[in-house]
Amino acid sequence: MPLSSSQLQKIRDQLERSQSWLQEIQSEIESCQSQSTLPFSSPALTKPSRQSILFYRDYGGFTGGHLKVWDYFNHVTFSQNYSPSIYFTPQSSWDKNNPWLNLEQSFILSQPLEYPDLIFMEGLDWQLLDERYKHNSPIPIINLIQSVRHAYPDNPRYPFLQYKAIRICVSPEIKQYLEIQAKVNGELLVIPCGLDRTQIPESLDWEQKDDHILIAALKEPELGQTLKIELEKIGKKVELLTAQLTRTEYLDKLNRARITVFLPNQKEGEGFYLPALEGMAVGTLVICPDCIGNRSFCISGYNCFRPHYRVESLLNAIQQALQYSQSQVQEILTHAKQTANEHNLLKERQAFLEVLDNIREIW
Repeated sequence: MPLSSSQLQKIRDQLERSQSWLQEIQSEIESCQSQSTLPFSSPALTKPSRQSILFYRDYGGFTGGHLKVWDYFNHVTFSQNYSPSIYFTPQSSWDKNNPWLNLEQSFILSQPLEYPDLIFMEGLDWQLLDERYKHNSPIPIINLIQSVRHAYPDNPRYPFLQYKAIRICVSPEIKQYLEIQAKVNGELLVIPCGLDRTQIPESLDWEQKDDHILIAALKEPELGQTLKIELEKIGKKVELLTAQLTRTEYLDKLNRARITVFLPNQKEGEGFYLPALEGMAVGTLVICPDCIGNRSFCISGYNCFRPHYRVESLLNAIQQALQYSQSQVQEILTHAKQTANEHNLLKERQAFLEVLDNIREIW
């Protein structure tokens, strides 16, 4: 039976109280347990009483989207009621950057479960789903929404919105965009993207960092090259990243740079844009243009610079950052570190487990 608006609001309130509670106990947790010991496996995964959650992946190479699905896969292992398993397409790559590479083989399926208790979808996973689950599925489907692209009528993800699902948006901007731009079948919830601090290197002191400008331009290499040329004209030392690095190498680059210019997808926008948050965590001065999904946590002048997504605006922001005094820089870096700490994986996990605990009522 569908929930009333008051019942749905009660569940949303539970999520908010849970996140508030986590904020209160976070410092206590950190004093008892270093961040490096946050567990990513459960000792009781194979309890017979646990219900199954089926994940799908077509892994063609590392992306932030795959990484977040990996996070949610691990969140399930902390549930008292559910156990995850995952099906990979035959063409999926098993390179060293695949987050599931060292996962116990018992959780990797050669064929999707025929009768799972829950299904977890993301991105284009709907293309892999059995037709019987697409229209009025008898079992709950959770759909993680990581991009505003889902709301674009010409995007292949758009038709999937007609299928009933409990959709978890990784930012409030995605939820707002979907509510305005598209007809969505099912409940829309927001769980802000959490950062896995166990993977983040300890931040170098400002004096230890390289005195150059790093441009992270994997998604916009031509724009990155344009910025590099313009900055070198005025004598600035620039390092341009346009090729995929290992995650360790990439985070080390961010950590060593005093200033990093992030270039998200300019045409389609982003649903959250985790790289900017990673930059805040390692103490590089973040310059990240408006890409829709970063508006809730990239607060220009407070924890970063968020100019309009134009060459001249980016160059002006870089010049402004270079002119900041040491005290101004440290104030922004302090706020940035606080922002990164607030978006932690423990909060994300607890919020998702709240959804799982109420999944039948929400569905």
